[in-house]
Amino acid sequence: MILPKFDWKNIKWFDRNPTKEKAVIVAAVFAIGAALYQFGGNPAAPAPIGAVSTVGTAGRPAGAARAGARTISPLPLKRLSATHCFTFAPEGWRVTDSNAEGTVFGAASPNGDKIAGYMVSGVNGGVARSGYYGPQYRTSDDYALYIVSNAMIREEARYVGEAKTFGYYRVLEFSSAHRRGYVLLYTLPLPGDPGGYVVDLRIAVGTPNNPRSIADAGSVAAAMRCTAHPKPARTIDISGASTATHGTGKSDDEDVTMAGTYNAQLGTGWVHDPNTGQNYSVDAVKDYSENGPDGPGFYKRNGNDIIKLENGLSE
Repeated sequence: MILPKFDWKNIKWFDRNPTKEKAVIVAAVFAIGAALYQFGGNPAAPAPIGAVSTVGTAGRPAGAARAGARTISPLPLKRLSATHCFTFAPEGWRVTDSNAEGTVFGAASPNGDKIAGYMVSGVNGGVARSGYYGPQYRTSDDYALYIVSNAMIREEARYVGEAKTFGYYRVLEFSSAHRRGYVLLYTLPLPGDPGGYVVDLRIAVGTPNNPRSIADAGSVAAAMRCTAHPKPARTIDISGASTATHGTGKSDDEDVTMAGTYNAQLGTGWVHDPNTGQNYSVDAVKDYSENGPDGPGFYKRNGNDIIKLENGLSE
């Protein structure tokens, strides 16, 4: 299916003029589809994903080695940018979509088996209540599944299990014939339209036979930031939210921290080299060393030195 192209710059998302309502929602829906159309690509068998953690003692002081300290080979991340959005992703990931408003951002791994997406969209009250343009707009959950199925993976997806709450996020897991993943979303009121809503989506897509692929995609999706980023209606205390994952989901942005902390529970967290600022992806649990030379934490070897990595992203 080839979707028509629209001029995003001229779309007035929240225009309540009844004479424009139909034009606005139709243009918005098709523009979102067009912008996200290349997210999914053709489902492909995932390449084997190697472990990012290795245990070794070469190059370390003998005392540290005897004490049981271990180092890891963390996966380097690079800044991946579009005009109004950016994220941090492994080498080879590419930007697949973005728009001038900073409301759509997509990225994919080299062979397309892992996909990350970010989107902000508004639905007016008339459309949400009436269902005239389809039942997919009635709730933000329905809308999220519609975007996943029709714009990202281009095959029918369904939710599996019960929705969960994580901070101000709703967490929805989905599955299809060739894909599996999750959506993090929160919903805000549409300004001036009590019946409408604004939805903020972070979407991670992997493959059913490779849970790590979902966590890898989630790491990229969680780190996504765009200029059109609505803040949650309420904030929460995140100081104790990352205990089980050793703080690897931290960022200087509370929303990104919350998304990253959830993803770290799936296995993939963020750390960085305090000397260079280089960001890495690690296994938030397995790569943690309880008895490193500088205390518990994540360590890497750099020549003859052992460097303790700091939690979270270096912005």
